[in-house]
Amino acid sequence: MKKHLIFLWISFSFLGCQNVEYPKKPKNLIPEDKMVEIMTDIQLFHTAKSYNRNPLQKSGLSPYHYIYEKHNIDSLQFVTSNTYYGSNLKIYGTLYSRVKEGLEVKKAKIDSILAKEKRIKDSIKIITDSLRLLEIEKPILPVSTELKKSE
Repeated sequence: MKKHLIFLWISFSFLGCQNVEYPKKPKNLIPEDKMVEIMTDIQLFHTAKSYNRNPLQKSGLSPYHYIYEKHNIDSLQFVTSNTYYGSNLKIYGTLYSRVKEGLEVKKAKIDSILAKEKRIKDSIKIITDSLRLLEIEKPILPVSTELKKSE
């Protein structure tokens, strides 16, 4: 009985993998470079949404609608292009690798800006603390001594 079950499982596995139909290349296929930009924007919106959902909900902004307008595409064009690229895992993997690289570059720029702002704030704090210390250390001369000096 066990051998029959194994035979059936192997048979169904082979039958299930046959006749896979891949989507045809759409007429209005989004170019790979533009698709990377779109996918990057989608990732940024998903990250923003998972980080803090309230501002997006309060603004009433639909991330996908915004992305479609920004890149001058429609939802059908995106879905067909995404399906086409997704049917070829090698191409889709390459696209996502480029998205990841682009996000890492953006993160490095933001980190650099934040580090520069932190250095500026730290410098300002050091200067203001030094000025406060100078004011505290300044000796206060009695009035009579100041009058004698001015004469």
